[in-house]
Amino acid sequence: MGRKAHTTRDGRNGRTPHKKHTVKRGAQPPADDSRRERVQRRASDAAPAGRMAYATCTGVRHAPPRLSLTIPPDRLDAATWDQIESALALPCMVHLAVMPDAHAGYDLCIGGVALLDGHISPSFVGYDIGCGMCHVNTGLPVDEVLPDEAARQLLFDRLRLAIPVGTATRAPGEYDLPRFTSASGDAQLADAVNTRQSIQLATLGGGNHFIEVGVNKRGEIGVTVHSGSRRSGWDIGAWYMKQGRLFPLDSRLGRAYRQDMDWALDYALLNRRLMLEHALRALADVHRQLARTTHKRPARPAKPAGATGDTDLNGHTVPPHATASPAPATSAAFPPSTSPTSPPSSHGFATPPAALTQPPLSEQEISLLLGRMINKNHNHAVVQSQAGPSGAPLVLHRKGATPADAGQPGIIPANQRDGVYVTEGLGNAEYLSSASHGAGRRMSRNEAQRSISLERFRSQMRGIICRADKGVLDEAPDAYKPITEVLAAQDGVLVRIIDHFRPLVVLKG
Repeated sequence: MGRKAHTTRDGRNGRTPHKKHTVKRGAQPPADDSRRERVQRRASDAAPAGRMAYATCTGVRHAPPRLSLTIPPDRLDAATWDQIESALALPCMVHLAVMPDAHAGYDLCIGGVALLDGHISPSFVGYDIGCGMCHVNTGLPVDEVLPDEAARQLLFDRLRLAIPVGTATRAPGEYDLPRFTSASGDAQLADAVNTRQSIQLATLGGGNHFIEVGVNKRGEIGVTVHSGSRRSGWDIGAWYMKQGRLFPLDSRLGRAYRQDMDWALDYALLNRRLMLEHALRALADVHRQLARTTHKRPARPAKPAGATGDTDLNGHTVPPHATASPAPATSAAFPPSTSPTSPPSSHGFATPPAALTQPPLSEQEISLLLGRMINKNHNHAVVQSQAGPSGAPLVLHRKGATPADAGQPGIIPANQRDGVYVTEGLGNAEYLSSASHGAGRRMSRNEAQRSISLERFRSQMRGIICRADKGVLDEAPDAYKPITEVLAAQDGVLVRIIDHFRPLVVLKG
């Protein structure tokens, strides 16, 4: 699954050799915090670059690096500002863009896009290397395939059987991947990855990862998968973060991290693609069962509609996986499903539909859909072909941010109530041709568990087949920023919104 560098970016700030800086995390400065005032002065003194240039400044070595904010400074909290300032202090920082869903993370804030001169940073990519979204518009009509709650409950149950979630894994032997060898030469890291890589392939994980089946205004069904490189990517990221905050690109650790990161990017994409394949088969199974209830011979389908898109980091189609997927595995340890609308269905369809006009997806049609899926990875680093001030290549890091080159299709999910938005990138270089990766959290997980009532969560999810219990309360819609505000900050500037899928079925860990 080859990748090439994104379109080059302009870095104009001179830099002296890098020196180590302390990572500052989670500090709570007073209201008159001088660091925040300093960056806000940069915003007010900068020449405007369109309606979003709240903070832009350029200069040589002794001037601040370039900073571009997509939202007004006062909409970022103190912990996020602390991480922005820490990143800007790096001598190799050329340009930092902050997306509208930004919030504090580890080292670089989530929603940060950093262009570094000749250096690569594991902590600017994050632990879940290659985490991202895959989406496909099936073109299937919802009123034929998922016409009622019974059909949607059946799909939810099929997805639970097909795709392990949370800490559940697949049985040994279901997938057999080649052994991983770390470019670092560390045998313990290689052993840790090899212990889990095969049994965690085509598994969802927990947290904010999800599989969502939704419908757009045209009545077409879309399927979205959000997941990453699982524990294998976490182990790789954690090992390199222990070695240092960032490495010169041409150093031994810099070369090794880049190679191991690329492996994790490929693993994450394969993980999502296989889950999407399982999800499409589950959808076909439900459609097939519904077709049998009509006692009608379905006609041949029209060509599936929907957005076409890239399937790797830079917009290139990934060919179908060479080997067929094994039969789905039952996911043990998944909590009992709950529907906010009614008790679980016996899968008898309440109102059989009229004669179907499209048959269930065939294996060939599933392969075609997978070839047209949109893939958007939001934790990665890409070495540019353009040299920075030092003469070394520039390295573009995205952490919780997605590529948005001109014409590039993308995915921005909201929360599990408000669905998924399909976008087209506008290639805005002021913001390093990037966009948000979602709505962004406004509450920590602990805060959400403390402050959001289960009754409110279930009320918000009414009409959607999903898990709505205390175990996933930290994923309630109220835990996230309002998607309307996040989209308003980038629609027409970073991306153009071209479609929206309202959720019908949501699977989480």
